[in-house]
Amino acid sequence: MHAFRLGTFWFGIQVVWTAVLGVVLQDRVSALSPHAVDSFWVLAAVGAGVAAAVQVLAGFLSDRRRARVGHRRLFYRAGVVLAVPAIVALLAAPSLAWLWIATIWLQIGMNIAGGPYQGIVGDYVEPERVGRASSWMSVHQFSGSAVGLVLTTLLHGVPLGVALAACLAAGWWVTDSYVARLPRTHAVAEPLRVDRNMWTVLVSRALINVGFYTLFGFLFFFVRESLGVGADAARTTTGILFLAFTVAGVFGAAVAGRAADRIDKRVVVSIACAAIAIAVGAFAFAPTFTVALVCAIGSGAAWGAFFTADWAIAYSVLPRAALASAMGVWNLASAIPQIAANAITGPVVVFFDARSLGLGPRVALMLVIVEFVLGTAWLWRLRLNGSRAVR
Repeated sequence: MHAFRLGTFWFGIQVVWTAVLGVVLQDRVSALSPHAVDSFWVLAAVGAGVAAAVQVLAGFLSDRRRARVGHRRLFYRAGVVLAVPAIVALLAAPSLAWLWIATIWLQIGMNIAGGPYQGIVGDYVEPERVGRASSWMSVHQFSGSAVGLVLTTLLHGVPLGVALAACLAAGWWVTDSYVARLPRTHAVAEPLRVDRNMWTVLVSRALINVGFYTLFGFLFFFVRESLGVGADAARTTTGILFLAFTVAGVFGAAVAGRAADRIDKRVVVSIACAAIAIAVGAFAFAPTFTVALVCAIGSGAAWGAFFTADWAIAYSVLPRAALASAMGVWNLASAIPQIAANAITGPVVVFFDARSLGLGPRVALMLVIVEFVLGTAWLWRLRLNGSRAVR
């Protein structure tokens, strides 16, 4: 089993989402709206709500299709067909109204594919190799993010949209052509039952992701306001910081794979989140770009380790007979935090910026620390019979 090929579609997905959510959407809102922060957090929150609904429905339907035909490939293909033109449309949107339409369109397409696709490791990989397969998914996650950020610094407008769409389509093609040659994995589709362990994992992941999306969504404004980078250079500077974060994440993800198979995965998560909290705390008080860059590298490596262990815990705890449905619900712990992070942090940034320009994004980074600590502590509520699910 080649986990690398299974995960290639995830590379393409992350190229798109990192570019769009990390830099492009903020940049486009800033160009089209006189109230950039307010417009951004509302658009991002609504888009995340659409993503959550689509993922749950697509996961439910794909479980039933897999029970009938042995795979979920139809959802991958349909999502890509919808998402490719939406990516280009988002970059070409001439007004805020058109930006809204393109963003929602993109969320629908990407999540029709992405929701069912996240069950692919559970569909094809043996339980004892889940940690290493999750490591490959994490490597693709951070490699895709790095490519997405490089593209945002080199290209603009429609050419950027075409490049992002090409990466998505190429990633899908590699995975889809490989899965087409694998034995079909028929299984009875069972109703999803959310037990205590699943609730624990969901709440922990949600709290940690609120912190991540606070960092992810407001870094552009931190660069522009707190570091005092000019408007023209803020886009490039943000891209460089995210690039450093994601390249370091590849290293952290690769290192954590074997550890996630050999020791309690909660230990891996706890060490990673502690390292992130320390790095982000230093980030919040960074006086210069150089200090911020060092902090980005440290937090990126730790986030990569967290991401590997997080996936491994999910594949160990979630029910395999309803895996895509479970992953759809699991992804609510990613989608809902996007809503919460923007809804909570947007007004906070506006409030503190009104008192001192640049203070708001620094306060937002301090919130990240609190959210990571709460999420890590909650994970230790996980109660398991035996050690299989966490070791």
